[in-house]
Amino acid sequence: MMRFIISSHEHDAVWFASVARLLPVVFMVLLSGQAALAQGDGQSSAKLGAPAVAAPARPQPDPGTMFAYSNAIGQVLQFSVVGSRTGSVWGDGVYTSDSVLAAAAVHAGLLAPGESGVVSVEMVDGLDAYEGVERNGVTSLSYGRWNVAYRLIGVAAIEGRVALPDPGDLSGFRGQNGIVLTFEVTGEASGSVWGDGVYTDDSRLAAAAVHSGVLQAGETGLVGVEILPGQAAYEGAERNGVSSGSYGSWPGSYRVAPLSSKASSKLSN
Repeated sequence: MMRFIISSHEHDAVWFASVARLLPVVFMVLLSGQAALAQGDGQSSAKLGAPAVAAPARPQPDPGTMFAYSNAIGQVLQFSVVGSRTGSVWGDGVYTSDSVLAAAAVHAGLLAPGESGVVSVEMVDGLDAYEGVERNGVTSLSYGRWNVAYRLIGVAAIEGRVALPDPGDLSGFRGQNGIVLTFEVTGEASGSVWGDGVYTDDSRLAAAAVHSGVLQAGETGLVGVEILPGQAAYEGAERNGVSSGSYGSWPGSYRVAPLSSKASSKLSN
């Protein structure tokens, strides 16, 4: 079964366009079975973009697809992305604007599944045709004319100095143990949190930041997060107006820490 993933910011027209274009693809897949996958086995996994791109101080959050940037042709935009093999992609090197960015980044060889990075995306005029191919475990699809496209021109490692948008929780960074990331977070007294000091990676970051005393509820600041392996058990506690829960074994964790004396100060617009 094919799964349609449509970002909330995209216009309803995307749904109809994606359904219309996927119907013939479903038919072709049913006819060809596994042949399409076997045909792509010999394709190169070389990177399609240039990785030497400096990370901006504050990249934008992953938009899902680039459909909302159809009016930005010629611009280079930078997004914090966690690579994924999930999501529909059309093209090879140049992708239709409604291709899932996280999957295109893996297809292009810029990110591995689960790996995070700041991806630079150039919006370009669409092509008359897009060729599909299997690369790096992602099978892109062929398609005809599509008016707006994008290409990935590089990726930069996410370092502590790069302030990322609040991801909600840290489950998307699971397995990247030992890295320290910086997020711009507004503290919240609500939201599910498990653990005390070390939290399950599906705990809400904004609430964990308040629970750990790094931020107050309603306060915006830069928060350092260290990705940790899972724990056998997590002990709950009430701290700073946030009650965390206890839990048993969980495969991923994180720890919250202030970055500096400025970490809890209000950020300028």
